[in-house]
Amino acid sequence: MPMPNNNYNWRPNDNGAITNLRYDLEAEKWVLALRKAKTKHRFKDISVFDANLKAVKLFLSIPLLFIFLLFLIPVTVIKLMFNYNIKLFPGDPPTGKILSDKEKFYLRLNEIKKKHSNHNRTLPSDMSEQELRDLVDYVRAETARAKINK
Repeated sequence: MPMPNNNYNWRPNDNGAITNLRYDLEAEKWVLALRKAKTKHRFKDISVFDANLKAVKLFLSIPLLFIFLLFLIPVTVIKLMFNYNIKLFPGDPPTGKILSDKEKFYLRLNEIKKKHSNHNRTLPSDMSEQELRDLVDYVRAETARAKINK
């Protein structure tokens, strides 16, 4: 509901010096009160906080990058030039010489030969049916174990 006009009787509306002075004083008090409230309840500017955070990240990350570079470059050179692995992190292959597929094959073959060197070797024609079945079962088991270990 609109308020009645009353010709602004609640305040003087002349253009006199004393009236203007009173309005100026009141306006000055309002401006001062707003400034105090703004500074009292002021939240930090997000852009300033982001800029500070970026600077902190920059100063922390540069030394870490140099440490990693100085540590990881020699390790990579050692791996490539000398075929030697250095275990750095969990889950890496164990420390030691990096074997080629051919070397891995010959190591496994020698393991099998050592493990089964005490078996008497006979020709299939000299074996009974049961011995042949046992030999076939043994070869199947070793083949399955080799496939699992790949």
